[in-house]
Amino acid sequence: MNNPVLEHSSKRLEILIARLKEDEHRNFKELPGLADLLADIVSTDTDVNREDSVRRFLEVFWKSETDATYSATLRRYKPEEESLIRAFVEEGKPASDVGKQFHMGLSLGAREELPLVDSEVETAESLPDKPLRALGERMHVKAHRAVEAMERRLEGVTIYDDQHKKNQVVIYSDEKFQNWGRTVAHTPHLTCIPRTSYGIQEIVKYAKRKNMNVRAAGYRHSWSSIFGKNGQITISTLGLHQATMLPNIESLPGSQFFDSRTELNTIEFVKPPRPGEKRLVRVGTAVTNQMFRRWCNDQKLDNASSLPLNVIMVEITMGGSNGPICHGAGRRHPSLSDLVHEIEYVDENGEIQTINKDNNPDFMAVAAGCFGLLGIVTHITLELDPMSYAVMIPQKLTIMQAIPPPPGMSNDQIPEALRINMTPEMRKKAQADFENHAKNDFYSEWFWFPYTSKVWVNCWNTVDDGKDAVEYPSNISVFIQWAETVAIQIIQASEAVLHLQQVFPWTQATLLSKMGLYAMPDVRNPKDAMKTKLPNALHFRRAIQNVRVRDIEVEIPLQPKTGALKDADVDKADIDWSLVQKAWWDAILAAYKYKDTCPQRMPLEMRITGPSKVTMAPFRGHLLGTCSIEILTLENMKESWLPYAQYVLDKWMDLKDSQGNYLATRPHWAKEWENFTVRGKPMVEYMRTTYHDAILEFRDTFARIAKDQRWKVEDARQRFGNVLLDQFFHH
Repeated sequence: MNNPVLEHSSKRLEILIARLKEDEHRNFKELPGLADLLADIVSTDTDVNREDSVRRFLEVFWKSETDATYSATLRRYKPEEESLIRAFVEEGKPASDVGKQFHMGLSLGAREELPLVDSEVETAESLPDKPLRALGERMHVKAHRAVEAMERRLEGVTIYDDQHKKNQVVIYSDEKFQNWGRTVAHTPHLTCIPRTSYGIQEIVKYAKRKNMNVRAAGYRHSWSSIFGKNGQITISTLGLHQATMLPNIESLPGSQFFDSRTELNTIEFVKPPRPGEKRLVRVGTAVTNQMFRRWCNDQKLDNASSLPLNVIMVEITMGGSNGPICHGAGRRHPSLSDLVHEIEYVDENGEIQTINKDNNPDFMAVAAGCFGLLGIVTHITLELDPMSYAVMIPQKLTIMQAIPPPPGMSNDQIPEALRINMTPEMRKKAQADFENHAKNDFYSEWFWFPYTSKVWVNCWNTVDDGKDAVEYPSNISVFIQWAETVAIQIIQASEAVLHLQQVFPWTQATLLSKMGLYAMPDVRNPKDAMKTKLPNALHFRRAIQNVRVRDIEVEIPLQPKTGALKDADVDKADIDWSLVQKAWWDAILAAYKYKDTCPQRMPLEMRITGPSKVTMAPFRGHLLGTCSIEILTLENMKESWLPYAQYVLDKWMDLKDSQGNYLATRPHWAKEWENFTVRGKPMVEYMRTTYHDAILEFRDTFARIAKDQRWKVEDARQRFGNVLLDQFFHH
């Protein structure tokens, strides 16, 4: 039988506290104050608020006489950010005071990787004290000189646009490309940063003359190999200082003062909003979710609009989240790509083309989620709703209450540390609450931090009345979230924590989970619900880009309890939620199976989403909706991650419907999938099978678009294709 003492995070902390206290060197010199902090967190008699817990944790490493991780981590920040952290930790200033300094103290972050900029381009590191406008002007001049120096190599590309009288493209030579999760790396011959559609046209025309491949990237947040090719051309819709540097400040208040306005990050209504009409907003593909959130929130009341769904991260660009068909949460919502009304792209001839949903919905079903295969997308027009307000009542519930074990799972199968006594009435209520959240809520998601006994349930609905709405998270909360990412960076890098890992391999996972769950809000009384504008609620967590993770996610189709589902039966179908519960608990049991090494050190997350009409969407055909479920870990766990993730994936892919058929479960395109197998076969082979009809439809529509817009399919494949996507679509 499993030992619950070694399974429960609080029990593990008690063991850790005892070990620290019995070792005077560790307790007073190496990790001073950690034992007391953990004891206070574990104690039911002591209330340590979130702000104090983060400050005290960082103090441990600041005061350490042997571990220099605190100073080393802060050196990655610019002086202004470092001073804010030090004021919070070393001077004990409250977050309410430090948060106010965001707007006056931010600078561009320090570069974590090797420099990616051309030596001719002046960077923020060389101008730490200059105001933004002066910095922008000087960088513009230097960049222009760099481009002029590159023109000979580009053999005739028009970089300077006489009509607009400004630089169109900044170019770097042989710069290493690395995605955010460090699962993809190659070296393009040229990395181009265009400011306009015209600049993109010139890049593509040059690529055509030289028979080169060209693909685009934003924040590089896809884990799969959907980026460019070695020795070819990469278009970065963001400046390299923004796309590659960690820590990143995009999510912080005040970061808008560093936005360099270009044609590719504009946001504008296509026409003034009118009652009863779609609210169409045209955005450049370089627009980040943070830019868009601010734009939505800043609109006057009559014009105030919002996307009904989005990914959580504010750093991701609109182009980056739309291309691989990303999603939000809530069974009434499709994918982000389903909300694309019009798409503008540069084709293989270097010409700007437009596809509109009203004129040709079949074309849009392919174009809105085409992985960049049509060409380089410059702008998308999105369908927005009038602004509404989320009424957030997040709760921390015991695991068995939040998502009850599926029928047939006995108490003996549940890890002892997670078991609670539940009467039949309690079980019935828990099941009804879970099903109601999953089926009916506007937004529905669940987080489990490994080895904790509770689930953070973030399910809510919206109202039209904005009275008493607040900014959420507040500047204070954003600063604390930011400080928490500093703490996670330290946990990953600390030699002292590594030493404890050698004694207790679960140390890092336990600290991360306990601190992670501790940081989440818990509203006990519905009267204390937090009302905020919808875009704020969709992006409730900030600064998470500063913690690299590995991530695998699958989309499991919801099923009726009996029989095959027909379109006419969707509204009255009785959903078999036990399959969702089984997927959730399979992941929890996997974590406990591997409890000695803890390869999963970040949350298990689950969302319920709606069906999609986009041709290549993994949720397409899921008429009742989808269970989007994922597991994550820290980037430094890569050695043990793949076998563990494969084990969990095997459990998810083995789910069957009431008739004994395997479900049409598919991975998220942007997450990790290509290196895994499904029932012994390579994932790519499985994907070609499960998408067989969609591939044929995609190819046919793709060819029709080419004919209609006067470009050639094979030329587009050579210009914008990709090794992985070619393997998938053209095997």
